[in-house]
Amino acid sequence: MEFIPVQNLIQASRLIKERPPAEAVLMAGGTDVLVLKKLKLIKPLSIVYLKRIPGLADIRGDGNGGFIIGAMATLDEIARHPGINQSYPMLAQAAFAVASPQIRSKATIGGNICLNSRCWFYNRSPFWRSEYPECRKAAGGDKCYVLPKSRKGCFALQSGDTVGPLVAQDAKLRLVSDERERLISIEDFFLGDGIDYLALEPGEVLTEVLLPATNGSGAFVKFRPQKNLDFATFTISVLPPRNGSGSRIVVASVATRPLRARKAEMMLDRGTQNPTAVARQAAEELTLVSFVRGSTEFKRQVIEARLTEILNSFFGRRFTLLDV
Repeated sequence: MEFIPVQNLIQASRLIKERPPAEAVLMAGGTDVLVLKKLKLIKPLSIVYLKRIPGLADIRGDGNGGFIIGAMATLDEIARHPGINQSYPMLAQAAFAVASPQIRSKATIGGNICLNSRCWFYNRSPFWRSEYPECRKAAGGDKCYVLPKSRKGCFALQSGDTVGPLVAQDAKLRLVSDERERLISIEDFFLGDGIDYLALEPGEVLTEVLLPATNGSGAFVKFRPQKNLDFATFTISVLPPRNGSGSRIVVASVATRPLRARKAEMMLDRGTQNPTAVARQAAEELTLVSFVRGSTEFKRQVIEARLTEILNSFFGRRFTLLDV
C-alpha cells in the first residue's frame, strides 16, 4: 500500500481521479478510514493524506457575520472555538458529543460530514459478514438485510453528529477539484442511498464549510440509550423561528440522509405554541425504515419526547434536557 502525503489540492485531486475509486482513498484524521481498512471493508492501494495542505484547518469569520471552517479543522478545535460557541452553539455541542477526547483531537469536521454510512450488517468483521453474503453495500449482492423486500438501494445510516446542526444552519460546502470548484448545500450533499451517499464528483475534495450569519440560538440533542462512545440512535437540531420564518427541525442518524420535519417547521413559523402537537407532527412525518440502533417505533416515540422538551424550553416552560 502507498501512503501519499500531498502538499496541495490539485495534487490530491489528480491522484484520486487517475485511480479507480476502490484503489485510492482520501484521509484526514483517519478515525474512519483506518477502521474501515482494519475491517477489510476497504482495500485501498493508495491513501492520499490531506493534513499537510496549508490553510485547510483554519476557522475564521467571513466578514459578513458568518464563519468559514476548514475541512481539516478537528472536532476538538471546533468544540473549543469561542466564535463557534457563541454563534453556532449547536455545532460546538455536536462536535463535543463525538466519541472521546482522543478521537476528537484527530477527527476532522470534513471527515465527520463524509463519514461512511453505517449499518449492523456492514460495520462488522469479515467473519461476521460471511453470514450475510448478499449485502449490497458490503458484498455487492442483491439484498438489503435491513429492508429485505426492497428491490434496490441501501439503507445504511448517515452517522456524522455535526451534520444535523449544519443542515439546520443552512451550511454550504466548498468542493474543489483540479478542474473547478463549486458550492453545494449540505442538505443536497447527501444523496439518500447508503452506497452512493455523497454528491462528490470524480476528483473532488471537500475543503471548507461555510456558515451564514446567525443569532446564536438553537438546541442540539444526541440520544444514545447508554452514555457510551457509540454512534447516536438519533440527533435532533432545532432552530426557533425569527420574524415568523426560518424554523428548522432536523433529525439525523436515522436514515441515509438527514431528515427535516418540514410540516412541523411550518407550524412553528405560523406561531403554533403547542410543543406537543409540533413534536407529534415531526415524529409522524419522518420516514424511518431502519431498525439499526433501535426499532422505528422506539425512535419515533423518543424523538417526539425529546423534541417536546426542546420546544418547551423555547416557549419558556419548565423543561429538563438530559445530557447529550
